[in-house]
Amino acid sequence: MQKLLDTSGAARPTGSPPQKALFRVPSGVFKGRLAALYMSSTSAVKLIYSDYPYESWSTPQTIVSNSYDSPFSSFMDSGGNIHLVYTDSSKDIKYLEISFAAGAWTPGSAVDIITVDDNYNPFFLIDADDNFWCLFVNHKTSGDSKYYVRVKISDDKGATWGTGPTDTGTELSSGSGDIAYVAGTRIGSRLYVIYADGRSDLKYRIYDTQNEIWDTEYSIYSGNYIDDDFDMAASKDGKLSVAFAVSSESKLYFKEYDGSSWSGVIEVETVSSRSPQIAYFDSVPHIFYAKNHGSNYYSLRKAKKSGSGFAVSDYAPAVGAFDKVFLYDDSASTKYQDKTDEASSDTSGDVFHSESSALLESIEDCLYLGKQSRFYCVASVLSTAGAGGSVVWEYFDGEDWDQFTPDSGAYNFDSSDKLVYLWEDGESLPSDWQVTKVNNFNAYWIRIRVTAGFSTKPVGTQIIAATKCDDLALVREAA
Repeated sequence: MQKLLDTSGAARPTGSPPQKALFRVPSGVFKGRLAALYMSSTSAVKLIYSDYPYESWSTPQTIVSNSYDSPFSSFMDSGGNIHLVYTDSSKDIKYLEISFAAGAWTPGSAVDIITVDDNYNPFFLIDADDNFWCLFVNHKTSGDSKYYVRVKISDDKGATWGTGPTDTGTELSSGSGDIAYVAGTRIGSRLYVIYADGRSDLKYRIYDTQNEIWDTEYSIYSGNYIDDDFDMAASKDGKLSVAFAVSSESKLYFKEYDGSSWSGVIEVETVSSRSPQIAYFDSVPHIFYAKNHGSNYYSLRKAKKSGSGFAVSDYAPAVGAFDKVFLYDDSASTKYQDKTDEASSDTSGDVFHSESSALLESIEDCLYLGKQSRFYCVASVLSTAGAGGSVVWEYFDGEDWDQFTPDSGAYNFDSSDKLVYLWEDGESLPSDWQVTKVNNFNAYWIRIRVTAGFSTKPVGTQIIAATKCDDLALVREAA
């Protein structure tokens, strides 16, 4: 299912990858209900929910209207109440409880956690004694202007934090000139905090709640540009795992901690990726992440731990490279040419018919895009944008090719980078779209047919069924 819930002008609508935004109600009459928090604009956080089979969603409810355009963090407790920490428009961090009763969520009054300097990227935890913890990044604008990872505690259910809003809490990192990102989890009486410091160093610290002491800072990995592209998860048998993408190496990595030592670094996939999300299923680590196809177009991948490595595959068959891409030149001696490989890569200017040197040129020339699964979008990246021509978009209904106008509007290959939404989302596909054979290949096809010739012929770089969605939010079970 690919369902459009809303559109947003925020920089990070679903938050930062380590932070949590999507939950399942654990018990009661509304057991199984999904609740999602997201930024609908640069200042508003909204809540939306859906009951099984999750085909329809509620009207979005505004929870916060004065947020800074920066990632928030949330947590659902065993009663379905949601605890939210966020940066407000003054760059202070606030806590808000969103109470759940009789199937409705009701926000309370926001409480100041810290009002000193500028603060970002908060992360919320509850320990075994029901104390609330807020991890956050403090930009010390009143001092050395470095970014510090800090933590504050509330032992009265969020009413007060530390000794008050001007208390900066406990300093966990030594400070960096670049912004940091932080996440945490609990295993028994221990709290594990992982943070990316200086954009490059992934570090961790452990807090023993029984002895009330922080362990020494340790390094997990050092590599350029990890930023917030990491996530952590705890297994039921007490293991801790972390997945992280290192952009300078175009690699996704995994490490696991057994309570006393870390495993070696395991390379999950050599790929440019973002937003890894990790979870244990039957004690086996699974990683979900966004694969970058180039030009900032992404598709969803999954990796399952298998032996000493990972088995990797596409997660959503409707999103990603096409199974077949054919160019049809109506006047050519060889009318069909297979450009599947060229269309899936981001090599500049290699998607063209060899006899016309164009993606499309004259009336009745066609571009055929086929997948084994029905799809709803087409990303078109051109090295040369077309001019003067026009096309029609068609799908096969079992008997004939039906014309339609894409949901995002007409597109005649006249702009060099265009994301075409054929239909609003994966739930809005035409019910009569059928598999047919084109050039001896069976698939769901979209045919793009020239109705007026091009004076400037378009030449393709990449044509895939992918979007620019690069932040993922995995469903989290309530604590």
